[in-house]
Amino acid sequence: MYRKAWLALVIVVLGGCRIVSQQELADLKTPPNPHMSNIDRTWQDKIVPQVVTQARPVAELTTALNTAEDFDRACNAMGYRSQSENPCIFYVRVAGTIDNINTASRSGKMTLRTPAGENVAVQIGPILRGTQLRDGYKGASYADFNDQVLFGEYGRAINQQAVKMIQAAQLKTGESIEVFGVFSAWDKPTSVPLITPAKIIRQGRK
Repeated sequence: MYRKAWLALVIVVLGGCRIVSQQELADLKTPPNPHMSNIDRTWQDKIVPQVVTQARPVAELTTALNTAEDFDRACNAMGYRSQSENPCIFYVRVAGTIDNINTASRSGKMTLRTPAGENVAVQIGPILRGTQLRDGYKGASYADFNDQVLFGEYGRAINQQAVKMIQAAQLKTGESIEVFGVFSAWDKPTSVPLITPAKIIRQGRK
């Protein structure tokens, strides 16, 4: 009886394990770049607060962009561009009612209807297109990696944090929410670009 119990324990323990390569083990012990470690803390303590703090109401932001005389100056004043060859990242907040949730594609989206009657599209994943969250974060840039592959992995890791937040929110059609997120633009947008969220709250909650 005693032997059987130990055997069962060994099977359970092994069942929860995954064999990793020597390289994976080395990466876990010492990440190839310090920015790759503790991404969950970077997300919670730095990226999300930065987006929330700098986010402008969507109507105010789009009006300011469309009336700006020079887009690059508007980017410098209201957005962020880590490299000249990148689009400008803008931080935005939008409140509204979820009018539609489209999960037909893995790059799912929801549509928010604002009190002004405008429809705004927000990414919900589970695959988030683009690297706007990474590129809008002022705490790290390509110069900190100097490795395109690693910088790409960094962007995917940040997007995964956003997806975890979205899935935890368990969004439903008809709910009133507020989204804090980012979008990218090369020029004055004619409509609100697709938003990638960093934080979602139900209206009435903090």
